[in-house]
Amino acid sequence: MNTGYARASDEAHALIRQMLVRPGDIRPAGGHLEITLDPLPTARATKAAAELCDHLTATETVYPGTSLVLQFGIKNRH
Repeated sequence: MNTGYARASDEAHALIRQMLVRPGDIRPAGGHLEITLDPLPTARATKAAAELCDHLTATETVYPGTSLVLQFGIKNRH
C-alpha cells in the first residue's frame, strides 16, 4: 500500500520491532491458537498493531503441525 507518507516504511519496521518484543500470551482455545500482545507504548502504535492483528487473523492461517487457526489480538489497557 502506498500511503504517500515518506517515512511509512521506517514507521512500519519500527511498529513490527515493537510488536515482536512485547510480552503477551499464547494459548489454545476452541480450535484457535490465541496470540495476545500487551498494548504498545502509545495509543497510536497500539491501534496500528491491532489493525495488523485483525488482518493477520483474517488470513485464517493454521499453525504448522496442528489444526489450530492463529488468532491475533492486543490486550485491553487496564
